[in-house]
Amino acid sequence: MNEKQRKPARHSDRAIPKKKGFNPIKVFFKIVFSIVLAFVMLAGGACFAYYKITGNTPFANDGSISNDASDTSLLDALLKRNIKLNVAVFGVDKDGTRTDVIFVMHYDSTAESISLVSLPRDTRVSLTDEVKANIKAEGRTYSDVTKLNAVHAYSGEEIGCKNAVLQIEDLLGINIDHYVKIDLEAFRAIVDAIGGVDMYVPQDMYWDMRDTGDPLIDLQEGQQHLDGEKAEQLVRFRRYVQGDVGRIEVQQLFLKALAEKVLSTETILKNLPDMISVMYKYIETDVSLSDAIKYMNYVDKMDMSKISMETLPGVGQYVGGVSYFLNDAEETREMVDRVFYSVAADTEGTATDSKSLLIEVANGGSITGLAAQYSKKLEDAGYKVGSPSNYSGEQNSYTRIQVKQEGVGSDLISFFTDAKIEVVPDEVGDDAEIRIILGTKEQ
Repeated sequence: MNEKQRKPARHSDRAIPKKKGFNPIKVFFKIVFSIVLAFVMLAGGACFAYYKITGNTPFANDGSISNDASDTSLLDALLKRNIKLNVAVFGVDKDGTRTDVIFVMHYDSTAESISLVSLPRDTRVSLTDEVKANIKAEGRTYSDVTKLNAVHAYSGEEIGCKNAVLQIEDLLGINIDHYVKIDLEAFRAIVDAIGGVDMYVPQDMYWDMRDTGDPLIDLQEGQQHLDGEKAEQLVRFRRYVQGDVGRIEVQQLFLKALAEKVLSTETILKNLPDMISVMYKYIETDVSLSDAIKYMNYVDKMDMSKISMETLPGVGQYVGGVSYFLNDAEETREMVDRVFYSVAADTEGTATDSKSLLIEVANGGSITGLAAQYSKKLEDAGYKVGSPSNYSGEQNSYTRIQVKQEGVGSDLISFFTDAKIEVVPDEVGDDAEIRIILGTKEQ
């Protein structure tokens, strides 16, 4: 797969109010596979984990899996170098029409990083000409300006995901390679198949929707064991001070807990058949799960040591009496540049590449050989790296990227679990132009 050409992001000419009182969620956590891979490739991931734990192959080769994997299969792409891959994930309501949960997974093979960007369902969008033409061709009606989660509903079951993908591409200015759709029935079945999820519910949640055919939401703040029904209540609850953004934050916390439970040794051994059955029965995707199983022995070649999660920048606001989430055009552009194109802007708005600068990696952690390991990783990505060294100063949990001037080093952040840039020319020294002091979070 060739790296795709950058698309211009669509930004409204109208003034967009700046968000207040909320910073995009940035949670880094270490698990065997990413959350999205747990959904998209649970069958392959579970089989791989089962194989690693037991040494037994869970499926015999009966010829049902093709030996000629498509060049566009997800795992084929992940195993190649220098690619950027985007997967849209949709969680739909009980009718399978409106998308209640929307996020995009971005995989960067060079940086070996995964980013999840949540898109508020109430995001205000203007339907693209292509989306409108597709809807008209189906004999359906639409509103030119609507909420992002309504695009699938306007389009209908046959082309719902296709049009939702087109609209996200227009909103963010990116290309989407694959999509995954999961409905509430599948969601409940997945949670029940793994024996439920333990997590801390951040607030009391009560909302009686039984008069509309929806469930009663009744959860108490505190540590809870959530089965499929209670988990659905958690992710559907909407009454947060921060509005849709607060809902996304709780959903992300749940997804983290879910991924940790799904990929635990005990869960893999006890629930493998049920999990695979659920994925085949309920998930709609253009990714081949048979390819996922076929390539299960290659999954451990991917570095899944870090995942970043954040939310589309913006603010909730009423427009014409309708509650929308208005994305901040400038901050959205900066996020897209950083997350999807690995571009960091300096104070004058120009991108600075560190590949022409000599980098020193110093081991500030407790793991022997870590500096050499990261030096090689940067060299493989095209950076100039000197001899690794040991740092004798005070240890920090985060990695320090020390530079001599503003606007340098931002393209290095994605290589590390938790990294910050420090403009300290006197500390960098004369032997390098950038010094990276590894933190204790790095492994």
